[in-house]
Amino acid sequence: MELLLIRHSLTPGNLKKQYVGSTDQPLAPEGEALARERRGAMPSIDGLWVSPLMRCRQTAELLFPNMEQHIVPDLQECDFGDFEGKTWEELKDEPIYRAWIGGDMTITFPNGEGMEHFITRCRRGIQTVAQQTKELGLERAAVVAHGGTWLVVMGTFGRPERKLYDWQQKNCGGFRVSVQEDPFTLALLEEF
Repeated sequence: MELLLIRHSLTPGNLKKQYVGSTDQPLAPEGEALARERRGAMPSIDGLWVSPLMRCRQTAELLFPNMEQHIVPDLQECDFGDFEGKTWEELKDEPIYRAWIGGDMTITFPNGEGMEHFITRCRRGIQTVAQQTKELGLERAAVVAHGGTWLVVMGTFGRPERKLYDWQQKNCGGFRVSVQEDPFTLALLEEF
C-alpha cells in the first residue's frame, strides 16, 4: 500500500514566513494557483485523508476534485500558542523558541501545545490512516496535512532515516511512501 503525504499549499501566513500553526487560514490566491498547477502531476488515488484545517481541505479539493475527504484531527499542525502569526525575526531571541529550533522536543509553546503531545498525536494519526486504508483494501491514498506534521511523521517512521529537518517539504510538495508493518515504517519511494 502506498501513501502520498502532501503538505498543504500556500497561505497568506506562509507568504509572510509566519508560523501559522493551528490558526485556520485559507489558501492565498497563489496557493490556489499552485495546487491547480500541481493537480496534473498527482498520481491517481483511491482514498483521501486530510487535516481538519481549511488550508488542507482546500488543497485536497484542488488536487483531487470531488473525492470524499476523511478528516483526521490528529494530523493537525502544532498549536504554537503565542508564537502563531510571528516570524523567525520576531521570535529569534525567545528562549523557548531557540530551544525548539535547537532540537528540544520537550518544550511547550506559551499558551500552546507541548511538543511531546504533538509528536504523539501525529504518530497516532498516520497509523490510523494506514490502518483505515488497509481495512478498505486501498492501493494508494493521499494524506494532506502540514509541514510540521510531516516532519514528525517522517522523522519517526521515514526510511531511509534522515535528520529531522531534512524531511521538510515545500508547500504542495510531499512524499510517496510504501507502508511497511511490524515495525511500522514508511519507505520513501519518491519526493515531489
